Amino acid sequence: MIPTGPIAKPRRRRRAVTPLRPRPLALLYVLVSTAEQVDDGASLAAQQATLESFARAHDWDTRLVTDAGVSGKSLDRPGMNSALARLTEREADILAAVRLDRISRSVYDVAGLVQRSVEQGWGLVTVQGSIDTSSAMGRAYVHMAALFAELERGMSGERTKAGMAQRRAEGVHLGRRTALPIPVIERIRSERGAGRSYHAIARDLTDDGIPTATHNTVWQVSSVQSALSVKPNPAPVKATAP
Repeated sequence: MIPTGPIAKPRRRRRAVTPLRPRPLALLYVLVSTAEQVDDGASLAAQQATLESFARAHDWDTRLVTDAGVSGKSLDRPGMNSALARLTEREADILAAVRLDRISRSVYDVAGLVQRSVEQGWGLVTVQGSIDTSSAMGRAYVHMAALFAELERGMSGERTKAGMAQRRAEGVHLGRRTALPIPVIERIRSERGAGRSYHAIARDLTDDGIPTATHNTVWQVSSVQSALSVKPNPAPVKATAP
């Protein structure tokens, strides 16, 4: 029998809609490198406390994301990967950190994150430096801050290596006997005198491949502190004929 009434159209399945959040959800990202984690286990807690206070002032809901004991040279970290996945899926609205170098110290990575945040509609925010990619001025400032940070770190590393090469050319022994090469000691004292933290100095020396006095590849806060008071051992004095 052929039906004579109106043909019922198949019901289209409605797509699930993510419910609107009453308040923005911020992922509070904290990073401590291997050297920092060894010397100061409270650093993670300090970053968390700063971010939580900042979030309360902005009336955000929060979730904590942590990467402990890893380098900030690459974005390929467990916590960061998880945070970016949640932001991409719109499960969160903001990626917040204390400083830009907690996110990344690479201009290339920072530029990619800024573009990604704009395209996907989430914000990249830092407490120090007042970075916020929700505005054009904020996005431009992120690029400039990352560029100058990488430039300064690269120039500092070049100066250190050039100084070490010059000392070797002058016949100065730069091995274990002198404890630390003079250019390295001068760099540490200069950066500390300029107000840089022990953690930041240790991190950059590690990233620049500068060995410690014991030829360790990882600098610790205690290594930097000792360099401020140590004096290079003088070259042995040749005996003179009586």
